Amino acid sequence: MNEPIVQSMTSQLIVRFRERILAGTYAPGSALRQDTLAAEFGTSKIPVREALVQLQSEGLVDIFPNRGFQVRPLAASELDEIFSLRLQIEPLAVARGAKLATPADQAAAHEALDQLNAALAAEEFSSSGQLNRRFHLLLIVPRLQPVAADMLGRLHTLAQRYVQAHLGPKGRVKRAMREHAALLKVWSLRDTRQARGLIHSHIASTRDDLTQVAAAHGTNGLRR
Repeated sequence: MNEPIVQSMTSQLIVRFRERILAGTYAPGSALRQDTLAAEFGTSKIPVREALVQLQSEGLVDIFPNRGFQVRPLAASELDEIFSLRLQIEPLAVARGAKLATPADQAAAHEALDQLNAALAAEEFSSSGQLNRRFHLLLIVPRLQPVAADMLGRLHTLAQRYVQAHLGPKGRVKRAMREHAALLKVWSLRDTRQARGLIHSHIASTRDDLTQVAAAHGTNGLRR
């Protein structure tokens, strides 16, 4: 009888911890103390540890012998690898998604972009990261490209902390909104060549902006 309860609590903690890491509430490099987290959420250390181990597998948490868990630091090398992989996978997947999308898939993508734009306009960057991830993944039509969806879902999760830095006070919200609108337009018209080109440019320009921030200020410049 206890196992389902522990699993349920673990699942809830995974969601809560992930949200806080991606929003920057748990800062990059900060310690994640099991006793403190267990007390905060009114649970034992067992589901806390299980949740942190899962987030380690997602690349959001590091674990060190005799030191415990900490939020994975931001790193220029990780940034480059994440966006290089996205450039290899996402343009082809988006182009294929444009070709395969049904009217229902197109409607879902339009709704997702409306929600993202509303969050960006309100400067709700903590929620816009997840909405940005959802919009991008809908463009590949995940039900028809499940392997690509799994790979890109992980990459977008890892990228989210960096992307939120890109959309910060010195960020480029209006440009992101314009690029998304142009991309969705050609994608909805099933123009696979333009969709592939626009998503490639969008990913590359975001990577280049973040790389410049990292070069100018170090990884601290990517933190919010």
